Formats: sequence, C-alpha cells, structure tokens
Amino acid sequence: MKYSFKIASIWGIPIELHITFILLMALVLGLSGLYFFTLTMFLFVFVVAHELSHSMVARHFNIRVRKIVLYPIGGVSEIEEIPENPRIEWRVAIAGPLASFGIGGILLALGEIVPIKTGAAISLITTGSLLFDLGTLNIILGAFNLIPAFPMDGGRVFRALLAERMKFSDATKYAAFIGRLLGIFMAFFGIFYNIWLVMIGVFIYIGASEEAEQTIVSTTLARVRVKDVMNPEVASVGPETSLAEALETMLKARYHDALVQKDGVFQGVVTWDEITKIKPELRAQRRIEQLPTKKISVFPDESILEAYKLMAREKVDLIPVVYREEPNKVAGVVTSEGVANAYEKAKALR
Repeated sequence: MKYSFKIASIWGIPIELHITFILLMALVLGLSGLYFFTLTMFLFVFVVAHELSHSMVARHFNIRVRKIVLYPIGGVSEIEEIPENPRIEWRVAIAGPLASFGIGGILLALGEIVPIKTGAAISLITTGSLLFDLGTLNIILGAFNLIPAFPMDGGRVFRALLAERMKFSDATKYAAFIGRLLGIFMAFFGIFYNIWLVMIGVFIYIGASEEAEQTIVSTTLARVRVKDVMNPEVASVGPETSLAEALETMLKARYHDALVQKDGVFQGVVTWDEITKIKPELRAQRRIEQLPTKKISVFPDESILEAYKLMAREKVDLIPVVYREEPNKVAGVVTSEGVANAYEKAKALR
C-alpha cells in the first residue's frame, strides 16, 4: 500500500503528502478550531521551503533528490545518498534551519508593520497575530531542527563535526545514540505532560535508529565487490519470447525481473511490474520486445553498494553484471537477495 501521494512538483522535485498528514489536519480542525488549522497549513508550506533548501544545496553538490514527503510532524527530503564528506553534509543540513530562521525573521518584521489580528485565543506560542505567530513557529521549527541529535538537521551537523575527527560510521553511532536518548526522554516526559511530545519522541527514536542502520548498511556494503556475490549462472529470455514464457523462466530462476539477451548480446531488463501489467489472458500473445526495457548494469569490480543504489533508484530486484571491456556481454547477475546475503556476511566479519 502506498501511504503518500504526489501533490505537486517544484523544480523537478516531487512533493508528496503522507496520509497521516490528512488525519492530523482533521484532528487539528476538530479539536483546535479554524485559526490553529490555518497556522498548521501555513506552517507546512514553510516546512516545504525548509526541505527545498536542503534539496537545492544537495543538488549543488550533484546529489540527486528523489522527493520530499510531508509527515504530521515535519518533512523529509529523500536524497539518493548520504554525503560522507563532512563539509558537504553540514552545508546540506544547515540550509533548512537557516531558511526557517530567515522566513521567521521576515514574518516577524511584517507582523510588526502589518499586524493582522484574528481575535483567536492566545496560547503558549500564539498571540492572535497571524504573521507574528507564523514567524514564531518558523523560528521554533529552525531551532528544533538544530538539536544535535538524529534525525534532526542538528544531528547531521553534529555528525559532520565528529566525522572530521573520527570514522564516519563511529560519528553516526554517537549522533544516533544521542537521538535515541532524546526520543526516550521526550516520550517519557510527554506521557505526563503532552501527547504530542510522545509522538515526536517516538519519531526521533525511530529516525535515529534508521539513520544508524542505513549508515551501517552503506559502510558494510561498500567493502564488498560485485564479483564476490554475483551469480555466474544466468537465465535470460529473448526479445521475441512471450510474456507467459518469460514469467515461467523468471520463476524457475527465482528472478523478480527478466534479463533480456539476443544472440548472447545484452539488451536490458524488463521488470516484473511491466510484465504483470498485461492481463494474464494476453501474455501468451505479447512479446518481451513490446515492453519498456531498462539498459542498466554494473561491473564486476564495482562496490556492491553501487548495485544496491541502482536497484533502489530503478526499482528493480536484478542487476546484470557486464565486463568493462565487453559491456554487452553478461558475466552474471546480482539480485536483491544476493545483496542481503552479502550484507549479512560482511556484517558478521566486522
């Protein structure tokens, strides 16, 4: 099930809304009234600006941004890879809070010049002045994200500073440990004072754990070569093969995608999704060459991490391995199962 859906695209970056965000909006409108609902809606516009700042700086350093997803307690920029260069990481991380502080400062100044009073009830962080309240919330957003713990931006800045003095993986462990401690503290404190703190604490704990695991996966897989885990026995289909026959070949070989060759020459990969889009009763008449083909491959001496990234980017479970001197000749295949096994073996040897 897909839990987020695209609502816009800015500078070529898809903006997606998580379904839990809609539930939050309904809850805020039902429990807090129109003014707080309006504040929340505006705040998430500024969260998009915050995340776009990260994305633009990442792009400046040639790091691909897949999308931005809006969740109930903030946004996440999904970038292709974690920059292991500390100087790049802290620049990407600090861009978001700086954008929030900048927007907050402008709105506070406008709030003094053009006060828009709503008559709404005053709370701990609201005054009833729309521009002033939005400015304050942006300042809080920037400050909160500077907390030196994962998964906040401050945690990434903290890791970058540590990585200048120690291994990247060790720096990640320290930043993740602080993130977990903060998450536990906020969740425990929230049980007695505010349910929102419990939600934020849980989010921080999970985010810190996932960040640590992702880094362990990356650093572990980076040490393994493709040739060490590829399967030299290749099952392939020809362009003229029917979809029904291709599916039978894939199932026998335990492939999730079809590797296509013609007279021993590599043609590309046709994904399982493309084949199964065709109705079962039509698969005997349709041929592989009638479907879109991905011309993707890796070399035997590359890191298995590169194969893993390519699989994630292209949404495939099979990557052909070709020779550098003969890029149209398949030497073997790497599957997602093979990547998982490589990770477990490498982790056991750490």
